[in-house]
Amino acid sequence: MTTVTHRDTDLWTRCQDAARHRGLAPALRLLASSLTPGLLPCGPGGHTLADAGTFAEAGGLWIAGTTRPRRPADEAVLSRTALPGGEVVAATVTTAPPTARRGAAEREAGAAFVLGLAWVRLGLSESLRSACLGYLGRRRSGDSYLLQQQLVKGTVAEAVADHLEVRAVLSGAGPGDLPAAVLADVHARITAADREQVRLLGASGYLRDGPGMPCYLSELLAEVHVTGEEPR
Repeated sequence: MTTVTHRDTDLWTRCQDAARHRGLAPALRLLASSLTPGLLPCGPGGHTLADAGTFAEAGGLWIAGTTRPRRPADEAVLSRTALPGGEVVAATVTTAPPTARRGAAEREAGAAFVLGLAWVRLGLSESLRSACLGYLGRRRSGDSYLLQQQLVKGTVAEAVADHLEVRAVLSGAGPGDLPAAVLADVHARITAADREQVRLLGASGYLRDGPGMPCYLSELLAEVHVTGEEPR
């Protein structure tokens, strides 16, 4: 069983930086190798979204804090998405639900992963903001750049505010410090900010190889791992 003891901010900062500057796959690799080494992290429903290296190398399953043997026959790959920084694999795993209540270490492990994902998703959302600023600063509408338009500036300002608020809630928090409902709200704020930012990119934001794809997968990560319920 994996026991999580990371209460310093270094891991969370590194996850955020990896997502923002290197991409989703390196950030997921860092999170998995730190919190679930040798295991494939899955949500309580038996779904996973992992970097290709972790998916290929993991010898066991980690399902919302509990460990299980891994059997390839029980897995089905849904998609493989090539992104800047590496490939991300989405899959489902058929496994029996836990038969007993989780212990304190298991609950903390689950809380740590959801907290780490929030930092990863924040970094991705900040990267999307940078992409939006670059795009809007180059595109013209009439005699001005798109970034100079009032509605556009307002949307960017709201994204900045969302990022700052999310960071304020997460800063200094360790596994289990934040109620599950608060973490779920943090993830919902990141999702909302991403959706508004993608709209600023026009059609390019919805292309499979566009800057919006990592944040689409980021939203799927939240759907896989975040329940908003306190672990039992």
